[in-house]
Amino acid sequence: MRMKKLIARQLRKPSGIAGRWFVGKSLNKSNGPLEDMGLELMQLQPEHHVLEVGFGNGRLISRMAEVVKEGSITGIDISRVMVSQAKKKNRDAVRSGKVKLHRASVADIPAAEATFDRVFTANTVYFWPDPTTNIQEVLRVMNSGAIFLCGLRLKGDMLQMDVVAENRDIFQNLYTLDEITSLLESAGFVKVTPHVVQRKYFSDVIVVGTKP
Repeated sequence: MRMKKLIARQLRKPSGIAGRWFVGKSLNKSNGPLEDMGLELMQLQPEHHVLEVGFGNGRLISRMAEVVKEGSITGIDISRVMVSQAKKKNRDAVRSGKVKLHRASVADIPAAEATFDRVFTANTVYFWPDPTTNIQEVLRVMNSGAIFLCGLRLKGDMLQMDVVAENRDIFQNLYTLDEITSLLESAGFVKVTPHVVQRKYFSDVIVVGTKP
């Protein structure tokens, strides 16, 4: 298998030795600033119930658990390796029941309707099987007044990377700022607001929308 194809597949769904030893650490480095930006925008309260879609090895889960005391944190990820690593990283919070981590897809979130006050994802929307349908599943599990924070890099920045440009069958969903904003608005979110931070080589973007 060509190396860039292997890398692309690992970024979508870390697995095996590569996923266990390298991909999680790599994702922490690349996603860390976006996660920290999201944590600030979330304005978490101790009683909130939070969902993270695609939690990697649980870096942000750990940080949110420091704030959420009376509420709960749920995470879903399609990678068995990442679920295992995140459970180890958050062992005490998982044992107490405050954190629940599932191997699951955004296409079928294991939660009841109107469960969460905050939903966050970083750099996963490229891989969603059907964003138009999947975002309705996100809406389903959100409370009225809850906010969704979709973190990503924009299409122009993504296509500067060979691993992305040469593997569009894996990086299927790339968006301009107008397109990702429109995705949330068309789904029914209100007060949709983009937040953009320019980094050295690219922009970190989080589009925030509120469920009516």
